Amino acid sequence: MLNEFNTSAMTYRFEPKLYAAMPRHCVRFMAFLAKAPLLKCAIVTVGICSLPALLLSTTSQLSGPQTMFKEGALVTDVNCKALFKGDMGELNGANMLTKTLKRTHLQPNDYKKWIANCSSFKLHRGYITDTLSELEREFPIAFSILMFKDIEMFERLLRAIYRPQNFYCIHVDDKTSDEIFKAVVSITGCFENVFMASQRIDVVWGKLSVLTPELVCMEDLIRRSRKWKYFINLTGQEFPLKSNFELVQILTAFNGSNDVEHVTGNWSPRWKVAGPPPFNIKPVKGVVHAVLSRAFVEFALHNEKAVEFYNWTKKTYIPDETFFATLNHNPSLGAHGAYTGNKTAESFIARFKNRGSIPCAGKRVRGVCIIGTGDLPLLARSKSLFVNKLHQDFHPYAYDCLEELIANRTRDYYYGRWTFDTSYYTQLDFVKNKVG
Repeated sequence: MLNEFNTSAMTYRFEPKLYAAMPRHCVRFMAFLAKAPLLKCAIVTVGICSLPALLLSTTSQLSGPQTMFKEGALVTDVNCKALFKGDMGELNGANMLTKTLKRTHLQPNDYKKWIANCSSFKLHRGYITDTLSELEREFPIAFSILMFKDIEMFERLLRAIYRPQNFYCIHVDDKTSDEIFKAVVSITGCFENVFMASQRIDVVWGKLSVLTPELVCMEDLIRRSRKWKYFINLTGQEFPLKSNFELVQILTAFNGSNDVEHVTGNWSPRWKVAGPPPFNIKPVKGVVHAVLSRAFVEFALHNEKAVEFYNWTKKTYIPDETFFATLNHNPSLGAHGAYTGNKTAESFIARFKNRGSIPCAGKRVRGVCIIGTGDLPLLARSKSLFVNKLHQDFHPYAYDCLEELIANRTRDYYYGRWTFDTSYYTQLDFVKNKVG
């Protein structure tokens, strides 16, 4: 087997031992360089298995993050650019491939083998280990990721949002198999700024257990570092629609405000059993997805009124949809960045989540659109920060192309080929009308 080939700038070296754990039926090497030969080896074409953002280790006179970026398409079986533009011919071809090609996903044992060498794992899975810009270095973000299954989806999400200056709290549902849990623990062990939540909760929809892991991770993140500016909570079935560089600029534009949805309607049956809320608080129905300033997080965890209100929400139905939304939409409580405006349906951009107001190219599960490849044009135009929801075994080219989109934006911002206009975000009503 060929182990090395040269280009004018770099030497590319294959490491077969690292790839030995990849699925054995995967037989095509994904060539990023036009002159690279197609090789029979243990690496998969993206049409069958997951897309490694960087498959090759490099040695070069060049140094720094430029060696991490690849030019051209990362996905080779379909034309992602055409899919993002809504090309129906390309979409039909992608849907046909989806039906005919069977994907084998990475399993916990694959990761446990790789983690034996953390440096090689980070290199060959394509993690960006440079801050990339002074702006990003000076604006760390804290994330929680709550995952239940599909370790490959979790790891690809982590890879997409990972930067060495950020912080990541990982919660694995207590119902999840020990095999997955131990593999996730091994992955976090390769990073100083990625860690497991201090408590492990059995999450049950509609119960307090949905909110508890978020609060655990918020507390863990507060104790972990004084540096991070904003907190974003995620699940393992979500993916970014913005690069880290874009996220930093958007959160800077937020200027301390919080993005927490307010859902109008009569939701009083959820709260009736708990009796009147303390301090004459007006309960608000929202969603658990949120983008919260550090000051708001500290208020939610430690303020006396917030703690007493939390104890009240324990008696309610679906408390995770009440706690953050109520604190943010009762400005008299004094939470930093709380909404002071009078709009009942202000813009919510923390998550793109299609609940039925627009067509779904994928499928609906309990009213929520599971993203399909045909949804890519809408996602490319979206002002939202992340998308919910994706399924590992459903329309995988949607996930692959989103990876390519974020990777290319990261590269292009780094090289100065692209600029980002934050004017939309500075004019959001919750940004212009806030406490503090």
